[in-house]
Amino acid sequence: MSATEKSDDFEIRVAGVEDGDRMMQFLHLHYYREEPLTAGCAPPEPDEEDQKFLLSNLPHGTCLLMFHKDRIVAVAVAGPKGPDEAEHLFDEAAKLAGSKWGRILGILARAERDANVFSRYGVDRAIHLHALGVDEQMRGRAIGERLVNALAARGKELGYQLLTADCSSYYSSRLMKRLGYELVNSIPYANYVDAAGEQLIRPPAPHKALETLVLRL
Repeated sequence: MSATEKSDDFEIRVAGVEDGDRMMQFLHLHYYREEPLTAGCAPPEPDEEDQKFLLSNLPHGTCLLMFHKDRIVAVAVAGPKGPDEAEHLFDEAAKLAGSKWGRILGILARAERDANVFSRYGVDRAIHLHALGVDEQMRGRAIGERLVNALAARGKELGYQLLTADCSSYYSSRLMKRLGYELVNSIPYANYVDAAGEQLIRPPAPHKALETLVLRL
């Protein structure tokens, strides 16, 4: 896709660093409240490090905003990753052990290690979808589908070989499968426990597992 793509009353733009504040405002309203990893462990609010991480993806030109009549109605936050991503995530999880973001990084690190997408697909460049939020009032209009397809086009345009996603939500996983993404790994939340056997993340129904899905670009 180009930096801006228009269709009927909708417009998709590549987000820049200057869009960080309004992107995060949108995600607080239409992503974090329902996101299973965030909702599944206390406290209910996302950690500051979590939010900083999402903002760190903006300089790569891999985050998209969808507008309807100049109002943001959907956001996709994505960024590049390489073959050392699992090691990096485990290191960060260890540094933040005991925090909410540390617990979330721990399961994301396991997903990255077990999916092993770089070896599995024989590639060395991938783009990873970290967050997808859609305005509640605009749901049922295939907006998430359109934005994910635009992200795949953007990733291909930038030379990435794969688009991957760790779907924490039953609904996002169902969307990606419908779009032809391959399921390569699944971690039941009931299996993500601490040394004492206590489950670390307990999302509400119907969310049961963190599923990694992949599309070759």
